[in-house]
Amino acid sequence: MKRCYISLLFGLLSGGAAFAAGYRIPEQSLDAVALSGATVANAHGPSAGYNNPANMVWEAGEAAVEGNLSVIVLPGIRFRGTVKGNPANAESKSETAYLPNLHYISPKMGNARVGLSLVYPFGLSKRWDPLPQRAFFQEFTLKTIELDGSIGYLVSERLSVGGGLRVIHSEGIVKGNGSATLSALGPGSRNFTRDLKGDDFSYGYYLAITAKPVKKIVMAVTYRSQVTAELEGNAKISASGPGGESYDGPGTVDVVLPASLQVASALRHKKTVLELVFERTYWHRYKTLDFEYGRPLNSLVLGAVFDAPTPKNWQDADTYRFGFTYRHSNALSWMLGFAIDETPVPKQTLNFEIPDSDALVYSTGITYRPNVRTRVSLAYLYSKKEDRQVTNNANGINGNFELSGQLISLSFVRAF
Repeated sequence: MKRCYISLLFGLLSGGAAFAAGYRIPEQSLDAVALSGATVANAHGPSAGYNNPANMVWEAGEAAVEGNLSVIVLPGIRFRGTVKGNPANAESKSETAYLPNLHYISPKMGNARVGLSLVYPFGLSKRWDPLPQRAFFQEFTLKTIELDGSIGYLVSERLSVGGGLRVIHSEGIVKGNGSATLSALGPGSRNFTRDLKGDDFSYGYYLAITAKPVKKIVMAVTYRSQVTAELEGNAKISASGPGGESYDGPGTVDVVLPASLQVASALRHKKTVLELVFERTYWHRYKTLDFEYGRPLNSLVLGAVFDAPTPKNWQDADTYRFGFTYRHSNALSWMLGFAIDETPVPKQTLNFEIPDSDALVYSTGITYRPNVRTRVSLAYLYSKKEDRQVTNNANGINGNFELSGQLISLSFVRAF
C-alpha cells in the first residue's frame, strides 16, 4: 500500500501544477516572489542562505531574521473535452494555501557565515468532484517542510562559496471514488474507492559559488540535489462486485524531488540592479508512477486500477528569469520580475493529477525601510498558464485545460 499511497501522494504534489512547473514552489522568500525567482546573483538579506548561501558573506556583519507569509490562490482548473470518448467537462475546486517561511543568518565569523531556513518547496492540493476526474483525483494533498542549514565562506574579495544540508518532511493524503469497466471481467463497471495517507523524511544538499569579476557585475551558480522520498503509510482500497476485493495495509511509492541548476548574472548600476537567471530542473528521473503494497493484490479490479505502473516520462524543463530592482531612496525600493517557465509534463502522459502547461510569470514588489535595521516588504506574482490542448493521449484525454495562479507575499526583516 505504501506504494499506492505515495503514488497518489505524488499526484497530490501535482496539485501545485496550476502554480509552478510540475509541483515545485520555487518562490520561498519575498524577493523571489517580487522578482519571479531572479534572486540568485543578487541574493541578499537573511533569505540568501536559501537562495544562494555563497552571498551571505557579502552582507553587513549583523545577524538578521526574515519572517515571510505567502498566500497562494489557485482558481479551479477548467477542463472541456472527453475522456475515453465520454463527455467530461469539469472544473476542480479552487485552492488557497498559506505558506510561512523563516530565514536567519548569523553574524560574520571571520570569513564565514551560517544560515538557517524553513521553507515549503513542493506541494499544494487539488480536488475534483465530478466524474470521471473524481475516480482517481478526488483529493490530493501534499505538504513538504524543508529545514536547511547553510554556510558561506569568503575565499577572496572577488569570490565566495557556500553550501548546505536539506532535511525534508513530506506528508500527503490521496482519495478517489469511482468506477471502471474491465473487459476481463465481462460487461458492467466495478465501483472502487481509495483513501491513502503517509509521510517520509528525506535528505539532500545544495552548493553555490559567487564571483565578482568587475565592480558592477556579479555572477553565480547554484545547484540543489535530487531527493527521492519514499512515502510510507496506510492504504485503504476496495472494489465491489465480482472480482472485487478490499485491502487495508502498508503501501510505498518513490517520489522524485528533482535536482535544479541555476546560472545567474546581475548588473549593478547606480540605483538599479538587473538580474538574468537560467534555471534547469531535472525532471527526467520521473519515468513511472508505481505503487507497492504489503501483499499482492489478487483482485483483477484492484490490480488493474491501483497496481499497474503508470508511464510518466517527464522531461527536463528550463526557466528563464528576469528581475529588476530600483532603489528610489534609502527607505524605498521597487522590484519587477518576469519569467518564462516550461512544463516538464508531456502531452502523451498528462492526466488530471497534474494538468500542467508552459507559463508566463509576472511579479512586482515594494520594500520600505523605516530604519537601517528594519525592512517591510509586499510582493505579488501572477502565473498565467497557457491553455493546454491534449489529443488522444495515453489516458484517453481529448480536450483543453485552462489554469492559472496568484501569489501574495508579506515579509518582515530585522537585523540585530
